[in-house]
Amino acid sequence: TIGEAMTQRPLGASTFGIITGAASGFGRALAIELGRRGGRLLLGDINLSALEETAKLAREAGAQAVTTVRCDVSKLEDVQALRDAAGSTPIDLVVNNAGISSGGLVGEIPIETWRKTIDIDLWGVIYGCHVFVPVLRQQGHGAILNVASAAGLLAAPRMGAYNVAKAGVVSLSETLAGELTGTNISVTVLCPTFFRTNIAADGMFEDPRVKRMAEKLVERGRPVEEVVKKTLQAVEAGQLYCVPMADGRWLWRLKRALPSAFRALIEMNDRLMAKKR
Repeated sequence: TIGEAMTQRPLGASTFGIITGAASGFGRALAIELGRRGGRLLLGDINLSALEETAKLAREAGAQAVTTVRCDVSKLEDVQALRDAAGSTPIDLVVNNAGISSGGLVGEIPIETWRKTIDIDLWGVIYGCHVFVPVLRQQGHGAILNVASAAGLLAAPRMGAYNVAKAGVVSLSETLAGELTGTNISVTVLCPTFFRTNIAADGMFEDPRVKRMAEKLVERGRPVEEVVKKTLQAVEAGQLYCVPMADGRWLWRLKRALPSAFRALIEMNDRLMAKKR
């Protein structure tokens, strides 16, 4: 992780956490880990059957209580309903996680793909912050975890809509962290590279060869459980940036220190991947 540390906030048996996109992938793994710690959970997703499976796994892991709510994060009213489902229970952690992947060249990606990607990956996080930050301010404590991606820091070719959405999440998180300075509320933005989930398989890709390449990179990635543990360490430490993979950290440093060298590396990598496809 990279970033300035604030007060340590252990996430354990007393934790009440809200997670969007909890039906699979990172959201499910995070719910299970918080369940293992004895936490209480409010989980949201559009896939209710898979969400109930996550709830079952979290309870089996040791969660004190788990509630599920159908939540389409691209709809403000659904995120407000998720907040209402929390009732008066003090919230320790809000995780704006729901997301989809997409790929393709700018000018070839359909506008509908742009809209859907930004509606879920960016507006979903905007709605989550808009709805829950006032609650955390009123109660005087809490943590926000916004799930972005190293794509939001590095802007690799052929991922325009996804890059734009995730860059927006990074910027929103930075803005919010500044606005919450001096409060007892922390903000962490997660920017991983590839780890093992179904995000690429379920993504929107114009070129099937690009999708296959993305799926291979995900399959070779780090275990999701490893990313979850590093992320929770960053949240507990109140760190703004969590870049859990070494490749992401080094590329981000290279981009800031030597932008021309970074751009040459990205262009060379894109040419190599194009040949492999």
